[in-house]
Amino acid sequence: MAITLWQKRRPFEGLTSIFNVFDRWFDDDFTSNYVDSWAPAVDIEEKNGKYLLKADLPGMNKKDIHVELENGYLTLRGERKSEHEDRKDGYHRVERAYGSFSRSFKVPEGLSEKDITAKYHDGVLELSIPAPKVEKPKAIEVKVE
Repeated sequence: MAITLWQKRRPFEGLTSIFNVFDRWFDDDFTSNYVDSWAPAVDIEEKNGKYLLKADLPGMNKKDIHVELENGYLTLRGERKSEHEDRKDGYHRVERAYGSFSRSFKVPEGLSEKDITAKYHDGVLELSIPAPKVEKPKAIEVKVE
């Protein structure tokens, strides 16, 4: 007798995978072929009472990266310029994304630009943002009369 592992299935699992196929098809065909846009990958971690935000911006110059703090949002903007080569012999393929980008992140209230530090090295923009101080809840004793 063979033992078969039974797997619980979700009722709409098949439909979900079909929708995922359509999403990928539309994303691949419409956004990559017709819109020159991209967004850098960003990691955010909390460490030593600060948020560290690291954005991958390979091949970009420091002067093409702009960081703004406005109305409680930190916005990264920039443009990676295309470096197309004209090759007459052989096959030429460009896979790296070029164009303008903009990413915005909600930051704790009460921050000013003086509180945020930025470094750019080896294609990685690193921002240090102070995390808000969390006050511990204070217990209030309830007297029963």
